Amino acid sequence: MKRTKLTKMPPLQKASPQTPPGFHLLVKPSGAACNLDCKYCFFLSKEMLYPGSNIRMTDEMLRIYIRQSLDSQQTSEISINWQGGEPTLMGLNFFRRSVDYVEKFKSPGQPVLYTIQTNGTKIDKDWAAFLKQHNFLVLEYGWTKGIA
Repeated sequence: MKRTKLTKMPPLQKASPQTPPGFHLLVKPSGAACNLDCKYCFFLSKEMLYPGSNIRMTDEMLRIYIRQSLDSQQTSEISINWQGGEPTLMGLNFFRRSVDYVEKFKSPGQPVLYTIQTNGTKIDKDWAAFLKQHNFLVLEYGWTKGIA
């Protein structure tokens, strides 16, 4: 898979009358990758769409995504939503950078809500402190011995 390096921020299009004032995106920074193999998960087969690939959101794409998400919404409150696969496979530093980019690009006083949907297996003391510090809404799903 050929990757194109984005060196400049693409210009944003002006909102049209049909553009909703706000919207929610569920971003999968680690693609379909997951550290579990739950029988009920419909998403496991999606990894097979990209055999041999290691799809991960690059830092450059993270910066562009955050900037464009903040710039394109016409509401006072913005949501940054992470999902997977398993998004915590990106590592805590990835999420620290995401919050840093939000702080850099948001309007003064602009409230930002964070959510992460995770199986919770990677959440340790450092993760918990970070999620609490930034008021993440944590949606933990389905990881129990009887289900996985």
